Amino acid sequence: MIIIKAQKTETITYAAEELAKYLNMMDGTEATIVDSGDADITLGLFADLGLSAHDVRDAMIDDVVEVKINRKKGYISGSNERSVLMGVYTYLKSAGCRWVRPGIDGEYIPLKDMSDHSLSYRKKADYPFRGQCIEGAISFEHVRDTVLWLPKINMNLFMIEQIVPYNYMSRWYRHTSNTKWQEEEPPYEQYCAWCLDLEHVIKKCGLQLHVMGHGALNEPFGIRHMISGQHYDIPEEKKKAFALVNGKRELYKSSPFFTQLCMSQEWIQDKIVNWLADYLEEKPYIDFLHFWLADNINNHCECEDCLKHTPSDLYVVMLNKLDAVLKARGNNAKIIFIMYTDTLWPPIKEKLNNPDRFIMTTACHGKAYSAERAPGGMPKWERNNYKEKGGLPSILNFVDGWANVFNGPKFIYEYYLYTSHFSDPGYMFLSRRIAENMKQLHVTGFNGIMSDQTQRAYFPTALPDTILGEFLFDASTDTESFIDTYLADCYGEDYRSAKEYLETLSSVFEYDSINMRKSIVAEDTGAVDPLAKKAGIFGNESLGDRIANIADFVDRFAVTVNKNIASVTDKCHAESWRLLSYHGEYVKLFAKILFAVSRNDTEGALARLDEAVDYLSEIEKEIHPYFDLCLFVSRIKNLLK
Repeated sequence: MIIIKAQKTETITYAAEELAKYLNMMDGTEATIVDSGDADITLGLFADLGLSAHDVRDAMIDDVVEVKINRKKGYISGSNERSVLMGVYTYLKSAGCRWVRPGIDGEYIPLKDMSDHSLSYRKKADYPFRGQCIEGAISFEHVRDTVLWLPKINMNLFMIEQIVPYNYMSRWYRHTSNTKWQEEEPPYEQYCAWCLDLEHVIKKCGLQLHVMGHGALNEPFGIRHMISGQHYDIPEEKKKAFALVNGKRELYKSSPFFTQLCMSQEWIQDKIVNWLADYLEEKPYIDFLHFWLADNINNHCECEDCLKHTPSDLYVVMLNKLDAVLKARGNNAKIIFIMYTDTLWPPIKEKLNNPDRFIMTTACHGKAYSAERAPGGMPKWERNNYKEKGGLPSILNFVDGWANVFNGPKFIYEYYLYTSHFSDPGYMFLSRRIAENMKQLHVTGFNGIMSDQTQRAYFPTALPDTILGEFLFDASTDTESFIDTYLADCYGEDYRSAKEYLETLSSVFEYDSINMRKSIVAEDTGAVDPLAKKAGIFGNESLGDRIANIADFVDRFAVTVNKNIASVTDKCHAESWRLLSYHGEYVKLFAKILFAVSRNDTEGALARLDEAVDYLSEIEKEIHPYFDLCLFVSRIKNLLK
């Protein structure tokens, strides 16, 4: 077979190599990849192949895939290079290939004579923003494998928050929360090298590269946030940039990540804007720069000049300055601004001078998506008196408020797989909620989801993430058929037993009761009544009664698990059943913690948590690509505060 790549770029070359590799695995096809000549299959952009681009508004953002192959003859094309790569995977998935989780052990590649297989397909993604943001305790390999997996499930972006994601990666390399695994942490320079390598992998896949976030304020002043709790010796001269709060200019809660600046001062604005422009000049391959303020509440500047403006007005002033500097330098990167805490309220005086440069995002923790607005509209803004604003109905009121300033593309930061997934050990309830929300996302006016999540959220399956990507691409996908197909590809012939087991776990553990968090802001800043977050599980005797018997249920199913471990031959299926074996022990320990909580026995719950941590520390080397011990411990301790 001859595969022609109409473009010699890295992403198109990678797409051709992937096509050749998997065809060989399926039916032994020997493929030669060339740049020109007669071809069996051609890979290229619409313009390369003379195809229509009528449904492409912005090729950087819009993904349109077109595949026309009849018995190994035809083409795979797209609106951009990543769409060509996704087209390769679309063709292979139509023949039965599946990637049920990141890594080689997540590949299910059937034996099939592809000379009998054909596909004619064209599809524009229903939502242009579909991807993940780095989070949790993760290694270079965890993130790399996830990034390589994303286009296989039709996701198209990845975000590396901060200049170097040390805050997240060091948790892994320091083995935070593991009581039995100690190693010497790599030097900071290694994290820098890994960051560059991750950027390269993201661009190799043609994904949208999103960067920065909350680190945009402290880095320009040479103050690098590393990890929570570290000591900073800040010279007085640099403190002049900090917000004046209660008469003092100092780090807020001892963290530059949490510290707002005195944004009315022009020298501070210019320093930040020029530093960000220089950063983009050093990395011209960056597609989207997230310019956000600090990640906390109630510490905006109270100096005489700042009091004359709302935080959003000063924010828009800086956004306009950044746009102007980038325009002068010929840089076309998009700027993403965030409606978050005080900037939920729209500016009173300022407007965006060049709305086409910008994309809006906001943080949300939605139970069910709808166009419903919270009664009463936007509450009155008060400086440094922020209170929790609730879910999507409240957010939509603020979106309406911003409409006179910005009415362009916008997407939601969601947190299904940050720590919420621990509330559903079977992942079945959560998967269906994600599916339903993605089907309803269009009524909210948002154009996609950035999933702020650990890149180790695949225990016991990667069904939630897979649904997130595939349903954002095609919201018409039938939920139940998709779930059955995924589980069959994951577990093989006996998948119905696994499905029944996982369904039972999800129903017994009652996700909405355990998932006490109101929003990411509430969890990270404490902007919610501590009693409110415990209301669902503390003293919930009926939940406790149900989970009291879970150990017997898990032990009975272990017979099925062990039978399949011993009998299945496909490596993907074998890994799936192996994970269920470890997962069963985890479920029993988790149930003990929650049972104690349901009886208002916090001391007993902490003791059971110690037991769980010891077991999970012991097996982490076996399950680490799939389960984030650090975030699990953080989640339970947050529950027990």
